[in-house]
Amino acid sequence: MTSLRIFIPALAALILVAACATAATTVTVDEPAICLECHADFVDQMKLDHVHSVFGDGECSACHNPHASKHAALLNADQGPMCMECHDAVGEELTLPSTHVPVANGECVICHDPHASEHAGQLNEELGTLCASCHVQVEAWNASKVPHEPVSDGECLTCHAAHGSQNMKLLGSPVPSLCFDCHDQNTAFRSAHGGHDVAAADCAACHDPHASSQAKLLYKNQHAPFKGDNCGTCHGELQPGAGFAIGGNIQDLCLRCHRGIGEYQEQPFQHIMGDARSCDECHNPHASNASGLLAASQDLLCMRCHFNDPKLKKPKSEFITHDGMDCTECHTPHGGENARYLKSTDSQMCAACHEAAHKVSHPSGPDVIDPRTDEPVTCMSCHQMHGADFAHYLPLSSDMDLCIQCHKR
Repeated sequence: MTSLRIFIPALAALILVAACATAATTVTVDEPAICLECHADFVDQMKLDHVHSVFGDGECSACHNPHASKHAALLNADQGPMCMECHDAVGEELTLPSTHVPVANGECVICHDPHASEHAGQLNEELGTLCASCHVQVEAWNASKVPHEPVSDGECLTCHAAHGSQNMKLLGSPVPSLCFDCHDQNTAFRSAHGGHDVAAADCAACHDPHASSQAKLLYKNQHAPFKGDNCGTCHGELQPGAGFAIGGNIQDLCLRCHRGIGEYQEQPFQHIMGDARSCDECHNPHASNASGLLAASQDLLCMRCHFNDPKLKKPKSEFITHDGMDCTECHTPHGGENARYLKSTDSQMCAACHEAAHKVSHPSGPDVIDPRTDEPVTCMSCHQMHGADFAHYLPLSSDMDLCIQCHKR
């Protein structure tokens, strides 16, 4: 009898589940008609020139859950992974060494309209305008005296891949082969380069790939031998049709003229001065838009090597300190007597700008000893110049946490 009492409810439950399942399979929905009853603004979008295939086929539920979702816009999954389910080629590009940040972050709709667009590739805007919405320097390039034709034409994909690339800076192919796709190595080309073989040269060592104030897209600050067309100063006696090899190592070559820099080799703290290629790690030997023939502005150049530790859980931009100041305001670029190449380890370096700081508050100087280090208290006893979590470059809250590091009672 007991078994029967258990069996009958269980049988009823199975019949109910089966009935529900049968009923569920018989429900038909007229997509997209039923969706458009509320989302009528998409009717006109369906008439645009470039329509997402599933949207054009009326398969709204291919991307959206009609009832509920834990994702924005009732998406079936996170935006990036969901797009990759169909666009698997883009997923493969994510594995390449250089990837476009929106793609890596799964933010496809930054560039593409998920439904339809009047622009090819369902881009949100024309290509050049779209790229310039993030890459704000494009406006300055177009205002330059000599913009590169792909830049002025808004044809960024002439040189760059949109999603991912094997080459740095998302270049479509390595330089110089990328450049030679447009620039034929004809008689005029060879003549412009003194008759020398530049088939293996780095075009961007002399030419700005985007825009310049100089003819032929040359960088504005030019090394004196380069500007004076005295290539032999560094490259020796050049033969027509030959390349631009130099004799010996780069550092020895540079120190022949820049003798004063060689003195930094005697300093206790040297900035890569022991590397035979140290000079062109930071400097462009031909020309540059940055002062000192630096390969890039200091905020970009120095960050190529510094703050790369994966343990640092902040973007590099948060380690750039003192807005508007170059790294060399506080650090000597070639080397010096102090750790971290600081110009000074006492508070005088900071006082050059912060004249009134702490004159009536926290004591500092050689007679005030930090109990944690047994060293004199300086500005950097309390302030962390890079990557601090609190205002005024403080590593801890000034309400109490910072103070009790020393003041225990």
